[in-house]
Amino acid sequence: MEGSCGVRARPRSDATRLALLNAALDVAAEYGVKGVTHRRVASAAGLSLGLTSYHFANLDDLLLEAFRLFVSHTSALYERQFHEATDLESMIDAALAVVNALKDSARERTLLYELYAQSVRDPAYRELVTSWAASARAGVERLYSARTARFLEAAWEGASAQLIQGRDDQSDNELRDLFRLILLQDSNELTGGTTAATPRG
Repeated sequence: MEGSCGVRARPRSDATRLALLNAALDVAAEYGVKGVTHRRVASAAGLSLGLTSYHFANLDDLLLEAFRLFVSHTSALYERQFHEATDLESMIDAALAVVNALKDSARERTLLYELYAQSVRDPAYRELVTSWAASARAGVERLYSARTARFLEAAWEGASAQLIQGRDDQSDNELRDLFRLILLQDSNELTGGTTAATPRG
């Protein structure tokens, strides 16, 4: 019976854990990582304070898992577009989607800033950032060289950094022009993107 009870209880336990992770992200977006406390997370989740220490070893563990969830959720949205891109224009669309997701959400901008700030200090967060970037570049590298993928990443990261700073200097059309210039310099692009590129390998 203990085993069957454990199986029945697990979905509820998983839901509680997920609620705490999302609450931690909400608190981090509002107060910054330094403002995250067990009490604030429990309150934001509408759960008892003791559950935070039950599900997570400590506050650092909770925060790392929360940002891992953030990266997983956010990257899934981007990676699909990068990996489904078949030509120049759809690759430009994918890169633009990264920037526009930040334009549309102050929460996303704040959490990305907090993630980058933590990655400077903590190798575990740095690994989250680098693996996320590598996955996005892999989608670009299906059609373009690794060099071009790095250039394109630098362009969308630069535009994203400006948004995090509260700047919105480039229009979508200007960003499209920038991304197009980067992609067209790749000698492997077919006919300037007018014909669907053939995935490598």
